[in-house]
Amino acid sequence: MSDGERTNYVYEFTYSSAPGLREIFQCKYVSPGEALNRFKKILSLTESPFDFKILVSDETMGEESSLQVKGGSIDEMFAKFKVFLETSTGYSFTEVIEEISENGYDETRFESMSNYEKMQIIIYASFKHGKFSSLDVAEIYEDSFNEDLPKSTASTYLARMWDNGKGHLERYGNRSGYTYRLRTEIKEVQRETERAEELLAAIQMRVRD
Repeated sequence: MSDGERTNYVYEFTYSSAPGLREIFQCKYVSPGEALNRFKKILSLTESPFDFKILVSDETMGEESSLQVKGGSIDEMFAKFKVFLETSTGYSFTEVIEEISENGYDETRFESMSNYEKMQIIIYASFKHGKFSSLDVAEIYEDSFNEDLPKSTASTYLARMWDNGKGHLERYGNRSGYTYRLRTEIKEVQRETERAEELLAAIQMRVRD
C-alpha cells in the first residue's frame, strides 16, 4: 500500500489545542502513512501537547479502533499513534528514517527507535553493494548497537522490507537460505541511504562514548 492509494479508513482526531479548547480533525480514505503525516502536522501546530483521542474506522468491515493519550511529549504521542496505526490497520511504516536536525543527532530519538527501525538504518547504510543475508545483518547490527538481534528476527524484518517484491529489497534463493539486495536504483532508496549513513555514524559515536 502506497500513501497515494485510496483506502476504506476514516480517521478522527479529537485533541486539545489549548487548555479548555477541544477540536476535531477528520480525514477519509487516505493511507495510514498519510494519516500519520497529517497527525504530525497537527502536533507541530500545538504549543504544548495535550490530550488526544484517535478513532480509526474501517467502512468496509464496519470495525472501529480507538486510542486515547493523556499528556506526554509530542514525540511520545507521535510514537504511540504510529504503533496504534500499525496494530489497528496492519500497515507497516517503511519510511522511518528522518533527517538529522540542524542541532545534530537527537539522542532521545535513538532511545525511542524500535529494533526494526535500527535494522533499516543498518540495511540502507551498510549494504549498498551486493547481496546479504539475515546473518550478515545481525552481525553488523550487534557491532553497531552493542545489542543482539536474533537471526530469526532479522529474517522477519527483511521479509517485511521485501514486502513480496513491492518493497526496497530484492530476494533470492529459497526458505533454506534467502539473500537480499538493496534496490539502489530507486531514488527513494538513494535518499534513505544518504540519511542512514549520517544517522548511523552519529549513533555509532554515541554508542562508543
